[in-house]
Amino acid sequence: MGRHKKIEETDLLATAREVFLERGPVGAAKEIARRAGISEAALFQRYGTRDALFFKAMMPPAFAAEELVARSALNAPDTRAALAAITRGALVYFRDTIGAALVMMSHPDFRLVEVARAHGGNNPGVKLIAALAHWLSREAQAGRIHCPDPQASADLIVAALHSVVLFEHLGIYDRDSGDQRAVAAIDALWPALEPARERKHGKR
Repeated sequence: MGRHKKIEETDLLATAREVFLERGPVGAAKEIARRAGISEAALFQRYGTRDALFFKAMMPPAFAAEELVARSALNAPDTRAALAAITRGALVYFRDTIGAALVMMSHPDFRLVEVARAHGGNNPGVKLIAALAHWLSREAQAGRIHCPDPQASADLIVAALHSVVLFEHLGIYDRDSGDQRAVAAIDALWPALEPARERKHGKR
């Protein structure tokens, strides 16, 4: 009697995600099983239904937003450089996840609350906004930036990054122009964040 092939869950979910990204929520279980090298029966034995597999495979992975912000601030020479590093790190995460999130949202049973529950109460974008707003508030208190409303500033930054990645998926930007647009968004916001003493002396 043949033995079932063993496959790590991370590899199986990556295969399922690949098929669902290609075919949407109706991605064939038969194709997932074929690419994974297992039987459909073994696939359903693990996940029960195609929909359960779909949501498991397409759920955005954990995002250590607080760590990203803290690490960027620690390794950067100043606030503006730290903000640029945070932007680059967030772009990497959003590029890895927004495509899958768009497909997941097309499923009729999608519920945003389930994403929040899987991420400890907040979805990854909200986590980044909270971490970024907290850091901007501390930078403002230390006099390194002028930021009367850290929450609104964090909202604008994260919204800009989301838009860049969405436009990449729509084919409006390629990866290089997306990087340039993200940097340009931070450059456009920076004059409002500059400390008053630097604006007074025209420092850039």
